[in-house]
Amino acid sequence: MTLSMTIPVQLRRTEHHLILMASHAYWKEKLCNAIWNKETLDVSQIVKDDSCDLGHWLRSGEKHPHIMHLQSYHDLVRKNVEFHIQASKVAKCVNEKNYDAALRLTEHNSAFEYSSTAVISAIFFLKKEATKAMRLH
Repeated sequence: MTLSMTIPVQLRRTEHHLILMASHAYWKEKLCNAIWNKETLDVSQIVKDDSCDLGHWLRSGEKHPHIMHLQSYHDLVRKNVEFHIQASKVAKCVNEKNYDAALRLTEHNSAFEYSSTAVISAIFFLKKEATKAMRLH
């Protein structure tokens, strides 16, 4: 079973946003492990924002129309797109066997790391805004 099958449609319970974050972290870890293991990666797949469980969940709007109107939802979509752009740059370096460059692209102050952190923050903001919107209804 993939994580996308376990991601909740609604973000009512406290742990649901944690599932979204775990999905992102798992995918990010898989990419970083590819650097160390010198694996070949599918850059054309990695650049697609719906190739991960989080992106797939975000793009399946018919499953959660109650949050699609929220600005934080659209912010998360944009930040996930940016993460996949950065991840594809890392993957390209890995495929070119330029592992030092790939590692530099994933360093603490890199665009890759910034975009990854932005995704996690955006998940928190979506959780907060969704919870507030649900209370109003």
